[in-house]
Amino acid sequence: ASMAVRRLSAAVARGRHDYVVVGAGSAGCVMAHRLAKEHEASVLLLEAGGSNRGSWDSWKNLMPAALTFNLANNKYNWDFHTVPQRHLDGRRLHEPRGKILGGSSSLNAMAYIRGHALDYERWAKEIGSEHWSYKHVLPYFRKAQRHLDADTSSPYRGFDGPLAVSRKRTAAVRAINDAFVKAGMQAGYAHTEDQNGYQQEGFGQMDMTVNDRGVRSSTAEAYLWPLLADGRAASKVTVATRSFANRLLFDGHRVVGVEATDENGNTHKLLAEREVILSAGAVGSPQLLMLSGVGDAEELKTHGIEALHHLPDVGKNLQDHLEFYIQYLAKHTSLYPYAATLPGFGPLSKYMFRQPWRALTAGAMWLLAGTGVSATNHFEVGGFIRSAAGRQHPDIQYHFIPGCVVGQLEFLPQHGYQAHCGTLRPTSRGTVRLASKDPRAAPLIDPNFLATKEDVVDMRNAFKLTMEIMRQPAFDEFRLRPFEPAEDFDHKSDAAIDAWIRSNSHSGYHLSCTCAMGRVVDAEGKVLGLDGVRVVDASVMPSMTSGNLNAPTVMLAEKIADAMRGKRLPAQEDVGWYEPADW
Repeated sequence: ASMAVRRLSAAVARGRHDYVVVGAGSAGCVMAHRLAKEHEASVLLLEAGGSNRGSWDSWKNLMPAALTFNLANNKYNWDFHTVPQRHLDGRRLHEPRGKILGGSSSLNAMAYIRGHALDYERWAKEIGSEHWSYKHVLPYFRKAQRHLDADTSSPYRGFDGPLAVSRKRTAAVRAINDAFVKAGMQAGYAHTEDQNGYQQEGFGQMDMTVNDRGVRSSTAEAYLWPLLADGRAASKVTVATRSFANRLLFDGHRVVGVEATDENGNTHKLLAEREVILSAGAVGSPQLLMLSGVGDAEELKTHGIEALHHLPDVGKNLQDHLEFYIQYLAKHTSLYPYAATLPGFGPLSKYMFRQPWRALTAGAMWLLAGTGVSATNHFEVGGFIRSAAGRQHPDIQYHFIPGCVVGQLEFLPQHGYQAHCGTLRPTSRGTVRLASKDPRAAPLIDPNFLATKEDVVDMRNAFKLTMEIMRQPAFDEFRLRPFEPAEDFDHKSDAAIDAWIRSNSHSGYHLSCTCAMGRVVDAEGKVLGLDGVRVVDASVMPSMTSGNLNAPTVMLAEKIADAMRGKRLPAQEDVGWYEPADW
């Protein structure tokens, strides 16, 4: 399998390929897999980063509990930041993006959340195609999924797909995880058996993309490596790492290939017999279009780029989730004994565990048996609620974590727990713009967080509802005292709450919607007004789904891969979804 993964070179460039896919991330690995196996097409898959296997530190990408290692450094990560956010005290927020096989699915927190059925009913209207409604997308969620639950009766789950999805109940922290679900119910919310099934609303266990060996189920692990182990299909695929895409190559209004630079600075022309597929993500795909002269002609002119095709919505409509952490110190029961490290040792601090014997035991259990505290993302429970009357489906999401964090996701060396909370359908819209015509210059990412009054009010309501949940008696045996915000915080003051949110909120790392279907691409990802190029990644979402974005990104790649050969799975007419009668 490793023979098919090589660094970009002149020999690679000489090959003939039906498709060139830019970006071996969450969507790109799916596209390569389906194009080779189902279309029987030849594929050149380009990745700017390296492999997720074969390095001394590959365990960081494969061990679920090691997720913070790669979010906080730039080895496997584009490590972007936003421009200063006007409505967040001028702060620049961190926006990690995967630069590795698997893309952001090799870095993310592995939460498998599909969103709400009504998100897709909305998509169908926004795109102008009924084929993006819930009954049409559900079969593709199922096609992708291999749920490891023993009960295979659910009409919402898939059990034969590449993407492993599981649930965990880690013994060391099970009691405090259960307390969060109980607290949600004590606050008057429902319990839900499956947040990806009939009823998203309520509190319960979360699904995660972790396989039966306790390994992160990135799209590299789920789609790409199994493809490369399949002799017949593998012969059709070349994976070129350390490949930096500079621009698209045109013949008139047809895209015929990609110009890319290898790690030695040599430039190569990589030609596609049929199509170029951009799967570089919600930052990279619009950036590459704009560098190639596809975008707002006036904006391109300011950078000295000739506009080959005026398409003003490229890079517009940027959406992202904004989140905050409500944290408490605990009397006992948390991840701190396993995760807390010693500060003051620079890059080595990440490895200087305060209780090294526990960390070594946890690592050994994962390595030998794929079990224990290292085999989970520790987002084992969560919840979805509605912030106010008039909300038809949940607009607040919780991830519960049995630990407190400070700074760049460093575990506090004390017992603690937190509710990680964010609103799901913000009305603020931002942009991805070029900083310059230099392909290596990081683009200007501006989510424009909290630009609308509605978003400010929704975040304030989310804060108040979260505090109510965290004060429930289910936490009495664990709660020591508030950590963030502190004990003396004025919870009755809207101004104080708003100010705290402005200075303490973070991106949920859900950048999306910058090449939206209906605005930049059509309902099958084809760039409007051009031939031979389509976009397939989170950038084509017309609006964000209500939850984490990785599962929907994999789904839409599966769906577009089928559409490219004129195929559609039959709509699933037999399932509905929960809507409260009194919303």
